[in-house]
Amino acid sequence: MTDTEHGDGPSDLDGMSIDRAVDIVDDDERNSSEVRETLAIVARDGTVRREAVDDALANASMVVTTAETRVELAAEKLDDARETADPVSDMALVSARTDDFEARLDRIEDRADDLGNAVQEVLAMKDEGDLYEIARRIKRVTNAASEVQRIADDFQLEIEAFGEWLADADRRAEELAGDVEALAESVNELDAIAETLAVGDEGPEGEAANRWAAAMVRHRVASLMIADLRAELAALRTWAERESERSPSDIEPRLDEVQASHEAVGERLVARAEPEWTARFDDRLTALDAELEAMEPPVAWAAVEAVVADHQPAVE
Repeated sequence: MTDTEHGDGPSDLDGMSIDRAVDIVDDDERNSSEVRETLAIVARDGTVRREAVDDALANASMVVTTAETRVELAAEKLDDARETADPVSDMALVSARTDDFEARLDRIEDRADDLGNAVQEVLAMKDEGDLYEIARRIKRVTNAASEVQRIADDFQLEIEAFGEWLADADRRAEELAGDVEALAESVNELDAIAETLAVGDEGPEGEAANRWAAAMVRHRVASLMIADLRAELAALRTWAERESERSPSDIEPRLDEVQASHEAVGERLVARAEPEWTARFDDRLTALDAELEAMEPPVAWAAVEAVVADHQPAVE
C-alpha cells in the first residue's frame, strides 16, 4: 500500500529512508526492487525528499523535449520527401507510401503531445501529491519519451530511405527484386510444409490439420503479394518511361517462376487435405478469401495482418 493508505498524508514519505519507504509502499502486488528503483527518483543520499522532485522533473522534461525535437525533425523530413514525391504523386505506388507516412507521423505526434500533458500533470501534484505516485509518473513519462524518441529516430531513417527510393530508379528496381526473392523463399517454405503433410497421418491433436490450415492462410496471402508485386512492377515501368530511364527487365520472368511455384504448391496443399480438414476450416478460409480479394494494390499490409488475425482458422 502507499503512504496515503496508512491514513497519514501524502507527505509521510518525505524525509524517510528509501528502505523504510519501500516497506511502507511495497505490498503483494508490487515488486520491491521496482518500488526501490522508483523511489530513488525522488530521493537524495538514500532519503526520499520532496525537494528532489524538481530535479527529477527537470530531467524528465529534458528527455521529453528531446523526444519532441526528434518528432519535429521527422515532420520536416517528411515535408521534404513529400516535395520530392510531388511530381509523381499521381501514381498510387507513391501516394500510398506518403499517405502511410503521414498517418504514422500523426500517431507519433499524438504520443509526443501526451508526453507534455503527462509532465503538466506531475507539475500540478509536485507540492502536495503522493511522492511514490509522483516518482511513478516521472518514471513512466521518461520511459515513454525514450520510446517516442526511438520511434521518431527510426521513422526518420525510413523517410530518408523513401527519399532515396524516390530519387533512384535502380534502387526501386533492386528493392522490388528483393521483395520477389523474399516471396520465393516463402513459397519454398510452403512447399516444404506441403511435403510433410501425408494423407491419413493426422498426428497428435490434429497437428497435420493445423499445419495445413496455417499453410493455406499463408498461400492466400502470397497470392495477394504476387498481385501487389506485379502492380508495382507495372508502376515502375510507367515511371521509367516518364523519366526516360531503363525499364526493369529481369524481374517479370522471375516473378513468373515464383507464381508458377506458388500455384503448384496450392495444388499440392489441396491434394493433401483430408475431407475433415476442409470441412473444419472451410468457413474461416472462405471468409479470409473474401476479405483479401477485396484488397487492391498497392496493398496496405498492416490491414492484411489485421484481416488474417480476424479470420485465420482457429486451431486446437
